[in-house]
Amino acid sequence: MSRHSSHVEEPENSERWLLTYSDMITLLLALFVVLFAMSSISVKKFDEFKTGVLQSFSTVQLQAVEQGGTGLLQNPSLTSRPGVTPGPPRISIPQVGAGQPTPQQIAQQISKALAQANLSQDAQVVVEQRGVVIRLLSDKVFFSSDAASLGAVGAQVVDTIAQVVKPLGNDLVIEGYTDSAPIVGGPYTSNFELSAIRAVTVLERLMKVDGIAPTRLSATGYGDTHPIASNTTPAGMAMNRRVDVVILNNQTNSRI
Repeated sequence: MSRHSSHVEEPENSERWLLTYSDMITLLLALFVVLFAMSSISVKKFDEFKTGVLQSFSTVQLQAVEQGGTGLLQNPSLTSRPGVTPGPPRISIPQVGAGQPTPQQIAQQISKALAQANLSQDAQVVVEQRGVVIRLLSDKVFFSSDAASLGAVGAQVVDTIAQVVKPLGNDLVIEGYTDSAPIVGGPYTSNFELSAIRAVTVLERLMKVDGIAPTRLSATGYGDTHPIASNTTPAGMAMNRRVDVVILNNQTNSRI
């Protein structure tokens, strides 16, 4: 009788898939850990994003936000549609300096106040990066040559400016200037001294007569170093004898 060798097949491992499954679970866990580590919120970046969004809105929308509204969510063109009832807003943008006018708005208010007082021809209002600049230009009613006293019209212009500026929180820098004529005799020894006294004259009126807090005021004299017209003509020299009242922008609010 011949012998037959018997071959016994090993049973198939039906749980081998668990190795692949456990590897996938491990990788997913590592992925979630990385995502969680990257999910920390930067308050600084969020504030920059918020500021950028607000600056992109129109003036009307920004005013709505400053007054405590929700900006775009209160825009009827976006929320009022036929057959659609607006639901409660989901996003609330915090107030940013409610009630604080922009430099352009301050300039408009000052120009309007000067026009109402018939003083528009005696001052020039411009908006610069540092803030609003009001130039007291009219000769003789402000400063004659080698003189530092305000005339009656000059005092009225300063008082008109103060009415607009006093309720605000902006700091003010008063800058004095002269023409290029050398000082001969008199109480002042140089154009720098004369320009500084002119600036202080305006500062003291803003403080003592108009009630502007002294902590908001500073004065600087530049002499004849920053002319705005040619000193070769009497008209140009008259324009250079001036004082600039600078209402600093509150975003920087740094004294110049």
